[in-house]
Amino acid sequence: MLFNVPGSIAYADHQTAVRPSLWKYRYVLILLSLLGILICYQLAVVLLLRKSIVLSASSFQGSKIINPYQNWNGEGQEKISLHTHSNEVWFTPERHTVNEIHSEYKREGFANVAITDYGQVSELENSDYIRGMEWGQNLKKRHLLAIGIKKSFYDYFPIYASRENLSWVMDRMKKLGGYVIVSHPKLFDSFSRDELMAIDGFHAVEVYSPFGDDPKVLDSLLGQGRNVHCMASDDLHYFPETSIKKFDQPFWKDLIQTLGNQRSRKGESFLRYIVTAEGIKDQSSVLTALNLGSFYCVKKFFQGAEDPKVPKVTVTKDNTIQLNSKERYLEIRFIGQRGEVLQVNPDTNKAEYSFQEKDAYVRLEMISLTGSILSNAIYRSN
Repeated sequence: MLFNVPGSIAYADHQTAVRPSLWKYRYVLILLSLLGILICYQLAVVLLLRKSIVLSASSFQGSKIINPYQNWNGEGQEKISLHTHSNEVWFTPERHTVNEIHSEYKREGFANVAITDYGQVSELENSDYIRGMEWGQNLKKRHLLAIGIKKSFYDYFPIYASRENLSWVMDRMKKLGGYVIVSHPKLFDSFSRDELMAIDGFHAVEVYSPFGDDPKVLDSLLGQGRNVHCMASDDLHYFPETSIKKFDQPFWKDLIQTLGNQRSRKGESFLRYIVTAEGIKDQSSVLTALNLGSFYCVKKFFQGAEDPKVPKVTVTKDNTIQLNSKERYLEIRFIGQRGEVLQVNPDTNKAEYSFQEKDAYVRLEMISLTGSILSNAIYRSN
């Protein structure tokens, strides 16, 4: 019996020493297994959910001049905000309610607003409001807006999406009735200019955004013969302190906003928007205007400033672009291919430019005392 004791003790000691080590490796194996599943899933959707990219091979051409503003009626204008985020999503409970967003924008003179939460369409919106969602929860901030979309769908690419995957996403958005916008391309360089020129399926690009402005990207895209529109959006996440103080929000929301350094932020609201013709403010008419390019993109220089007045633009039978406005602009620019400035008219509310044979398209930029205005392209067509 004496000889059996040491062996038993040694065996027990060995078991005691090994057990913690095995548990440690089990956790590592579980973690590696989960990572492997995620990688396999991501590879599968990248390979399966794809759509071929077919870019236009020719630029705008033809004798007919298409003016998206030709049927612009009335003397008024409607301010529309198309990119705002609410507290409807489970991971953003500290943001503002749909009612707070609509009431604040209405107070600032906006005719309508779209709530574009991540991955879902707000179910609390009135039928008069504009439906929308923002797709993309990836680290590179590759986001796409779908305005007027009938229903939301899941982001199948949480880590990586190829150009063909993005083409598939945009195609699905359009099939669901969405007008597709590339969100904040300059944020983390999520969509470089070269990449935007290499993918297709979007209608507009946010050239005025809190995360960076780039109107010149329009000339790169228009130069390919693609009638891509401008877009100006607040990308609202939080209102300024003057608005928040009026809200009856709970203590925990105040605390999270304060700890997250979201309080007292300025410049994200009421400054970037589109303008449609008088009476064009419900979802149906706004979507029609969006698809035609019959709207202007506006960026105000500071909060509290007077709204810049958009012009009325017509094209005569002899292909002369005529601009008339109630506001006297500091400068009116006519811009052609590759961003060439074709003509500059300073300190005026009227201007004319005759379409030349070499002009494939012409777009306008107006600079006022309180903001800048971009038009969509007036272009040649068969």
